[in-house]
Amino acid sequence: MTAALAGFLMGFVGSMPISGPISLLVFQRGMVARFRDGWAIGLGGAIAEGIYVTLAIHGLTILRERFPYLEPAVKGMGIVVLFAIGLYFVFARQKDHERNPLVDRPESSWIGQFFIGLTVAALNPTLILTWSTAAAMIYSIANLTLQTYEWVVFASSVVLGITVWFSVLLALLRGFRGHFPFLVLQRVIRSIGVVLIAFSTISAAWMLFA
Repeated sequence: MTAALAGFLMGFVGSMPISGPISLLVFQRGMVARFRDGWAIGLGGAIAEGIYVTLAIHGLTILRERFPYLEPAVKGMGIVVLFAIGLYFVFARQKDHERNPLVDRPESSWIGQFFIGLTVAALNPTLILTWSTAAAMIYSIANLTLQTYEWVVFASSVVLGITVWFSVLLALLRGFRGHFPFLVLQRVIRSIGVVLIAFSTISAAWMLFA
């Protein structure tokens, strides 16, 4: 029960900030009334994150300590993913049906969007660092000693928590659709893209020259 609750809360609360690649993609899909697509992306990302949780539990923290030079490479890959999503937000053209936020007609296949979420999360290895830290925190600060089956429960609960949060986020966006003109939504999405490009560029420069 403790493992299930801890995993669910960490997955749910940890997904709340709209700053990671999957959160941003889910938010963007919800903004243009593609709610099923957003949920599929969120589910794919949650499963990939659950895999990272499992890997972190089974020794990636030790690997990180033995090979510290891997950490900059991992962070660099995360920066590349954010930069690519920023470009997508800035230059992607909205489809005709997306101009009417009251119409809920996802254009893409559910499976295709699921694999987008799975792939984007898998290509964001900063999650390894995040969950390695989380695993260490559970061992030390929380002082929890979990058996093997409890870690499986923990990782599964993380997936559930992430998926539930994205469901809540999309439900909120569905409730507010129609309150903002299409051009406003489009500008918000493009502005997020500009911020992501700027942030990733500054982060890359900081890593190279700091």
